[in-house]
Amino acid sequence: MNTHHKLIIGNCMSMKEISDEEIHLVVTSPPYFNAPFDYEGLFKNYDQYLGVLRKVAAESFRVLRNGKYNHLSEVW
Repeated sequence: MNTHHKLIIGNCMSMKEISDEEIHLVVTSPPYFNAPFDYEGLFKNYDQYLGVLRKVAAESFRVLRNGKYNHLSEVW
């Protein structure tokens, strides 16, 4: 079985380099809003934090191939 792998360094809120339904698997590890081990001052407020998570989720759904499972669909 041939596979194709590509590493893209960028902002996951806008994955314009990736076509709709091109990806078979999405793995995320989002930051926590108030976790002491995350970057201090990363988000101005909780609404901004949720906005970022929604953008990442929307892009993840867009690039994820139809029929593939994404546990975020249960949350968003």
